[in-house]
Amino acid sequence: MAAVFAPNTHVGAEDLPVYDPRVESALDLLQTSPATDQLRAVLDASHVDVRFIPMAPGVYARYSVARHVIEIDERWTETDEITLAAVIAHEATHAQDAVSGYLASGGASACIDSEVRAFRTSALFWIAQYGPGGKLGVSNELDRQLNSIADRQLHDQQGLEALVRQTYSQQCSH
Repeated sequence: MAAVFAPNTHVGAEDLPVYDPRVESALDLLQTSPATDQLRAVLDASHVDVRFIPMAPGVYARYSVARHVIEIDERWTETDEITLAAVIAHEATHAQDAVSGYLASGGASACIDSEVRAFRTSALFWIAQYGPGGKLGVSNELDRQLNSIADRQLHDQQGLEALVRQTYSQQCSH
């Protein structure tokens, strides 16, 4: 993550990315939560695309600094807009960290800190949507994971941070 990107402060409507309608709905939803209301502007100003693609098992989504794109596993194309918005919130937090120059300047430590922030941001959005009990009647692994992360954010923030740091330490060291 060696490149530094500065946000474009003059974005006209003709310059904005065109999103899939499902993504557009999820982005609109992000604007309703204090934890995520700034993320749409970051994506728009930085011309970050959001698209669905096939991904390896266990990978739900990723942000590419070099390509300015959030890629979401195509198996989540039919998920509800709140779940999709939570995934975008996580990845858009990485985009925000990249655009600000934070990721480029901080090495492995910045990478891990960005993961902690991304998990917290998606958890705060999830809690704002579903309350402290989380989503009821979950039917897939992504919703279960989002419920678990939100629960840790509410009841064990240090534990959440430790788990994220442990999980991403190897990935962020490359």
